[in-house]
Amino acid sequence: MIKKDDKFLSDMRKRYELALEANSDNRNRAIDDVRFVTIQGEQWDDYQKRKRKTRPCYEFNRLRQHIRQVTGDQRQNRPGIKLRATEENDQDLAEIMQGLIRNIESVSNAEKAYDTAFEWAVTGGFGVWRLTTEYSSDDTFDQDIRIVEVTNPFRVYFDPAAQEFDRRDANYAFVVTYIPKDDFEQKFPKDEMSDFEGANYDQDHWIDDDTVTVAEYWYKDYKKKTLVLLSNGVTQFKDEIENLDAFLANGITIIREREVEIQQVKMCLVTGAGVIQEAEWAGKYIPIVPVYGDVIDIDGEFHYSGMVRFGKDAQRVYNYHRTTMIETIANAPKVPYLVTPEQIKGFESLWKAANSENMPFLPYNPDPRAGGMPQRSGGVDVPAALITASQYDAEDLKAVTGQFDASMGAGGNETSGRAILARQREGDTATFSYIDNLSRAIKYTGEILVDLIPKIYDTERIIRVLGVDGGEKWVALNKAVIDPATGQLVIENDLTVGKYDVTVTVGASYNTQRQEAAEAMLQMMNNPALAPVVADLLAKNLDIPNSDELEKRLRKIGIKAGVITPTEDDLKQGGDDIVMMLEEQKNQEIQALTMQAEQITAQLSAQLAEVKAKADKLAVVVEQTKLDKENDQARILLEREKLRLDIYSAETDRMKLDLDNKRIEMDADIKQQQIALNEQQFRGEMALEIAGKMSGENIQVNTTDSEQQLNDLARFD
Repeated sequence: MIKKDDKFLSDMRKRYELALEANSDNRNRAIDDVRFVTIQGEQWDDYQKRKRKTRPCYEFNRLRQHIRQVTGDQRQNRPGIKLRATEENDQDLAEIMQGLIRNIESVSNAEKAYDTAFEWAVTGGFGVWRLTTEYSSDDTFDQDIRIVEVTNPFRVYFDPAAQEFDRRDANYAFVVTYIPKDDFEQKFPKDEMSDFEGANYDQDHWIDDDTVTVAEYWYKDYKKKTLVLLSNGVTQFKDEIENLDAFLANGITIIREREVEIQQVKMCLVTGAGVIQEAEWAGKYIPIVPVYGDVIDIDGEFHYSGMVRFGKDAQRVYNYHRTTMIETIANAPKVPYLVTPEQIKGFESLWKAANSENMPFLPYNPDPRAGGMPQRSGGVDVPAALITASQYDAEDLKAVTGQFDASMGAGGNETSGRAILARQREGDTATFSYIDNLSRAIKYTGEILVDLIPKIYDTERIIRVLGVDGGEKWVALNKAVIDPATGQLVIENDLTVGKYDVTVTVGASYNTQRQEAAEAMLQMMNNPALAPVVADLLAKNLDIPNSDELEKRLRKIGIKAGVITPTEDDLKQGGDDIVMMLEEQKNQEIQALTMQAEQITAQLSAQLAEVKAKADKLAVVVEQTKLDKENDQARILLEREKLRLDIYSAETDRMKLDLDNKRIEMDADIKQQQIALNEQQFRGEMALEIAGKMSGENIQVNTTDSEQQLNDLARFD
């Protein structure tokens, strides 16, 4: 049912008119470029056609071949989406995501979407593809992502205020479709067909006698939301936290919060009467991807072009000069034959028709006077200026496109393969901006997919993922399992938790790589040591009939020779033959190992006996050494004891000597004291005797003893 909102429709119409007007010059020039090389008769301007009237206007479409050279090179070296996990724990998820993207591209036939958009970009300067979602089947709610071809990019209009190269910052975009009235009435039976009142859409009408214009109006709806950081480390929008009061009651607090602007992408299907359908897009990007050729911004005005734009004049002049050459040759009179009457006598009717009919032969009569057979008088004279001008025109085309003879496959003066490749790369360099711009668009597609996949593949399901060689495997997403380490319930392969960087790799397609691998392996086959190892791989990469069967047979030979380790597939496909062969190889290996073990056992026994003998001999030496050591220790003890006794004896003698010395000293002291006493006594007695004599008394003193004592004392001294 049509939904009418005057304000919404008014804003949408203004946006449509703005996008249409801002893009009209680019679009008209690009359409003219595309028509120039794809529609016959478009390479002559109207003035020349009117001037020439019935004269021929031949076209020699050399520009188309230049375009094919670039698009063909792109198909052999396709850019591919490459994911890299930003954290180590996300590596496995990145591989699953990468395989899922390959599967989406494969199922969507994305190569065709890429090729179509690229051809439009190279030719007219602008191409487009888009992403959509659809239900996996009629009996499920699971959805899949698809990459869809846009066959006419000039029905796509972006917000002219967008500045990013890939228009990711566009606030709106339109995709216009023309639906036959009968189809519209069948698909939307309750909706009316109507044009916008008073709207001027530059000859684009919403309704005519046969079709109805339906537009997808994609736009971004912005709203404010509060982002909070909780004390448990969780960052979430406040309005999306279930039971915030319960969180706060459990001690979890809000650490920080800030207001952010969130964009929600929406789509409305509109006619002139109003909105007939509307929906919200799961991702944050408008899923429409532009591809540009040559792009430049001049004073804020966006201009794009392809290879045709600046080669049109050279192509027109080339057509003009070549057509003039053909006219000159066609309008030149027929050159007559110089004959004598005798030479054509009897054949006059045949010679008269020689310039109007294709005669298989012309008989003549020999005439000695003619000096030979009949001859024409001369040839058609084509002006040299036309020939030179055509050559210059062809060179101008090469210079404008940047592709010279080597790039177009023509031979040159180069003799080595390296020199030829260098010349070819010069042409690739001149046109590399087209491949580079395609890579940017594919990178943006990867970013859209990384944002969209976790939101579409958010339920428990089994998906197919593809390898780089097209090999497939099945992976379970969002499966609840018990972690054996923690015992907690965890979600396995949850794509919402990973973070990835998107890059683009540009290289040869897998088939081209396979051919290059085959050439390299052919060189390896010249080495007898490597030939059995690479033979099956070479057969796998050869584009010849029965290559699969040849690979299997060569692989069996390699397995039997023991140079190839059989896989589970080999065991399944080979059946009993491979099993028996492996058993035989196993038995042979066991026998060889048994013989080797016996030889080693014998060697070990001999070595053991030798070691035992050496050990016995060593034990004797050790025992003797032990005894010698014990004897040495006893001798040392005896020597120590003897030394101790000698020290004791010496100490005793010293003490005895000290005692003797003390005794002598004491005896000497006693004698000295005795002498002193005797001397004192003697002197006293002498004093008495002298005193008596002086007093007249007769005092007798025993001088004999005193003198004897004095003599003894003197002798002792």
